[in-house]
Amino acid sequence: MTRQEYEFHPYADVLPMLGVADANELAADIQANGLRETIVLLDGKILDGRNRYRACKTVGVEPRFRDFNGDGDPIDYIVSVNIKRRHLTAAQREMVAAKLAALPRGDVSRFSQQTSQTAKRQNGAKTVAQAAKEMAVSPRNVARAKEALRTAPPEEIEAIERGEKKVGTVIRETREKAAAKENHLDKIGYPIPESILAEWNRAEEFGEVLRKVTQVKSVVKEALENKDAIFAEVQNTTLATLTNAYNDLKRVLPYAVCTTCQGRTPTKCTTCKGRGFLSKFFYETCVPKETKAIREKAIAK
Repeated sequence: MTRQEYEFHPYADVLPMLGVADANELAADIQANGLRETIVLLDGKILDGRNRYRACKTVGVEPRFRDFNGDGDPIDYIVSVNIKRRHLTAAQREMVAAKLAALPRGDVSRFSQQTSQTAKRQNGAKTVAQAAKEMAVSPRNVARAKEALRTAPPEEIEAIERGEKKVGTVIRETREKAAAKENHLDKIGYPIPESILAEWNRAEEFGEVLRKVTQVKSVVKEALENKDAIFAEVQNTTLATLTNAYNDLKRVLPYAVCTTCQGRTPTKCTTCKGRGFLSKFFYETCVPKETKAIREKAIAK
């Protein structure tokens, strides 16, 4: 196995990586049949074949490489060959189009061999309309995907590219979170007092831990369903354990300002246990309807 490590070319990031199940299927095929398609390099980095490269490393197959031949635009090339291979969702195609509209383009074959391939791209970016037509999506949705790229957290972009979320959903959630942060409101629209704002923001960051637990659970579930030999020692009860852990950890996330102490004097409050805020589970299942009605009335004013 070659010891040289290859980086991914930034142009390759236009296309999403394969999900866990598809990546495992590709690795198994390469292990059984060898690498069918040569990996393509541009400026010494992988332009096309990131998934094949990783699969080769996973199963111990020596990868083969060739340089991009310079016939036309490298981005047009990777989009063309990958669209034929991949079955992308509408949201995934919208993200690809949004990235295409942000990248420079041009016919690199016009330049000398001594000129850097990257430096050869001189002619500006595709328009939204051009990118939308190429990916068979509407220009309006491409514009929304560009907004998501600008404003949404990386993990939300990754969720779209894995086919797990729609662009509109991510934009709506991102806008809601931004508005709540700007106005210091809890998830139901009640003002967060300054006394607990720092703790609230710290707890909000714990959402990243939950996402990691979800990712682990997804990997284990797929592996068990596919009878992956690597996971032979893992018991089915592991999924139940991960689910219980997720449910417990989810109660760390703040949802509503405490309805008893109002977040102003949480130290001795038994309702929120000194935090000043309540989890979504506690608020929805333990707070009396009458108390919720008072809170909702206060919000409406």
